[in-house]
This record gives sequence, C-alpha cells and structure tokens, in this order.
Amino acid sequence: MAIAIALGATVPLTANAAIGAASLFGQGRILGTGAVTAVDGAAGGGINPWAVISGYGTNQQIGATAFYSHVLLNNYNMDAYGASVGLFNRIEISFARQSFGLGNTGGTLDGEINDFAYGGKESAAERAAPASVILDKARLTTSGTPAFFGNSYELNQDIVGLKARLFGNIIYDQNWWEPQVSVGVDFHHNEMPANLAATLGVKRNGVSYYLSATKVWINGLFGLTTLADVNIDVTNANQQGLLGFGGPTGMGYKVLPAASVGVFLNRHVVLGAEYRDMPQNQLIASKTSALAPLADAVSKTSAWKDVYVAWFPYKQLSLTAAYVDLGTIATMKSQNGLYLSLTTSF
Repeated sequence: MAIAIALGATVPLTANAAIGAASLFGQGRILGTGAVTAVDGAAGGGINPWAVISGYGTNQQIGATAFYSHVLLNNYNMDAYGASVGLFNRIEISFARQSFGLGNTGGTLDGEINDFAYGGKESAAERAAPASVILDKARLTTSGTPAFFGNSYELNQDIVGLKARLFGNIIYDQNWWEPQVSVGVDFHHNEMPANLAATLGVKRNGVSYYLSATKVWINGLFGLTTLADVNIDVTNANQQGLLGFGGPTGMGYKVLPAASVGVFLNRHVVLGAEYRDMPQNQLIASKTSALAPLADAVSKTSAWKDVYVAWFPYKQLSLTAAYVDLGTIATMKSQNGLYLSLTTSF
C-alpha cells in the first residue's frame, strides 16, 4: 500500500507544479465516475467500496466529498456521515462515523438473555433487571459484566479508510478487458465499553483489507452504460465492526466476496444491486461452553444485500435510495428496510 501511494502521487504532484495551483482543485472527470459513498466512507455503492476514487478530480486535480446516510431497519437504525479526499485520481483518504441505534430492541435483547438465564421462569422484577444482574445470578459471568443495552442504546465506531488505484481506468479502457483495480484498508475504532467488549469476547479496534476491481462498459446491457464490481474482503469485523472484531476463539480473519452491478438508465440515473458477505465469528463463548445457545443466537450473521437507485443531477450532488436486507443482527431476524444517502462533491 505504501509503495502504491508513493509511486501514484509522485507524477501528479510534479505535473501540478507546472500547471499551477489555480487548477489543482477541480472536477474534471465525467459525471458519475466518483460513484456515491458506502456506509464505511469509501467511494462506491451503498454497502461496498469500489475501485473508483472519490470526487471528480483528474490525475492532475484534488477532489473531495462529504456524505450522510441513514438506514432504517425493522428493529434498528443507523446513521453514518463523513468525508473523503481524492488525490489525483490515485489515492483516496476517507473518514466515517457510524452510530447504530438499538431503540426498543435493546430491552428485548436483555429479555432474551434473561430467558436464557432463567429458562423462562423469571419474575417481572428479574426480567426487568439489567443483563449483568441476570447473568450473575445464573452464575454465568462475574460481577464485572456490564449492564447490557436497555432501550435507546447506541453502538458507535469511527472508520479511517485508505485506498490506492493500482491500474486501469473505468472510462478510457473501453477497448481493453482490463478493469480499474484498487486496494484498500480500513482502520476501525469501536467505542463500546471495555467490559462489554470483554463479555462479547471481541476487540474494539480492527483493520480490514480489500481488493476491488471495477469495469464500466459504455455500450453495455441493452446499449446502456453498465458497471460491474467485484471485491475480495479480508476482514474479521462483526457486522462491519459494529459488534467488534474477532471473538473468544481468536481474531477470525476471513476472505469473503462482495459484488455490485449497475445500469445507467440515462446520464443521471443508475439502477443496480449489491452483495457483501460477512464473517461468521463466534461471540460470547465457544460452541462447547454452557453459554453456547446464547452465543450461537447472538453470533448469527447474514450477508448484506441491497437494490438501489442513484441520481446524479449534477457533479456537486448525488442522492441514493435503496432497499437493504441485512439478515439477522444480534438475534433479530429479517433486518430489512430503507437506505437513504446524500453525497456532495467539491
């Protein structure tokens, strides 16, 4: 990554010294080539980073973006916002802040832990007790266990991303099979309390890696501009890091696929779909522990999927709406709903 950044940045910097600072910041690329912004802050779709570099800066310009996204699911909701800088269509640096709200489901999760601890025979007072008290009475944890969740609990994390375009160009390589290929790394910091992380058996900080290949055919399906992206993710992030990293049995890195497709119905509107596999790490305890039934339920993870439409009225603005299906999250099944996102470019 360091070598790619150094080599990629040297030539554009030299060129700009001759061109002058007046044209250093600009939007010389074609509409839509900066894509929208994924929930982790990288340029791409809604749930996947792509090989494209954020903004509309050419190989002699610097571009930047800011974004806000909201995901409304059956039991949860998430807000994400952040910004990125694209350097000479070669390097991308991004930041995203994610806040995952449990709403009233936090109390439901405490109740499920209570049911596990007491076998469904708890009193009303016991059922209302924090999860720490419940598990302590069941002699499944020590008194240092946190008071889980409750209503309106939020899981927060920051993600700093770095992406480097290795080779290829999604527009100008039309007569060649070669896609645009980028490599990226995300540095996560989850703000969950240390005692909660200890109970889940996870780390609060983690690093994820990906290799992304994106190809655009101007005369694609039905004569329309068509995009395809394939990613290889190397990650141990539970629900993209919202539930920490790894598990009690180890860091649990997995190599997983992700893919996106899109068709430009016209210059301004794109219709497409995405898929992103998620690692299946065991949380709380191993499968041989007395806590295994609870651990298995909390650990259940599904691949993320969406169907989206993105609108690019002009370069400074894009709006994305999607139907998302995130499967099972922390025992709650059928987590699907609406995704809305706004990206500004400048």
